[in-house]
Amino acid sequence: YHVISGAKQVLVSFSNGASMKATVDGTDPSSDLAVLKIDASSRALTPLPLGNSDAMQVGDPVVAIGNPFGLDRTVTAGIVSAIQRAITAPNGNTIDHVIQTDAAINRGNSGGPLLSRRGLVIGVNSQIETGSSSDSSGNVGIGFAVPSNTVKTVIAQLIREGHIDRAFLGISATPITRDLARVFRLPTSQGLLVQSVQPG
Repeated sequence: YHVISGAKQVLVSFSNGASMKATVDGTDPSSDLAVLKIDASSRALTPLPLGNSDAMQVGDPVVAIGNPFGLDRTVTAGIVSAIQRAITAPNGNTIDHVIQTDAAINRGNSGGPLLSRRGLVIGVNSQIETGSSSDSSGNVGIGFAVPSNTVKTVIAQLIREGHIDRAFLGISATPITRDLARVFRLPTSQGLLVQSVQPG
């Protein structure tokens, strides 16, 4: 999503050097995913199969493909460094079950696939950690990919509906502990204490 957000025109390029105009068929800022549509024969395309991201384990080898810094079709290799990470989506929501990898991911890799050793897409490259230095913007060995199982669910809804409907309470809350119940003289020692309510 963040790659095409605000774009006036979207082009999809292919390994033979050709490129085609694409239309944005659906977006989901909450998962940082988008569906692009091109006018091409299905026989002209070879889709990469989606794997089961839940089957990935720490240490499994992976390959990231993308266009870092404008360097087309760059391939980097690494391992799954961690699973079940949470990252912040472009709209501030949390993306869960994210795959962390040490395969070099840089600006321009976003939207590219993270592949298993069998060539299955197990994630979509989304973000990197740049460390604490404010002038650093490159790879420090920590990249994140939206897991393929999230991709399957979100993309199916985007193709069908063009958008994703999500339940949202619009509050922030904290669990009630015995100490909290005592300090605030609450009538219960379990549940949630509403801290704020968002407008609307």
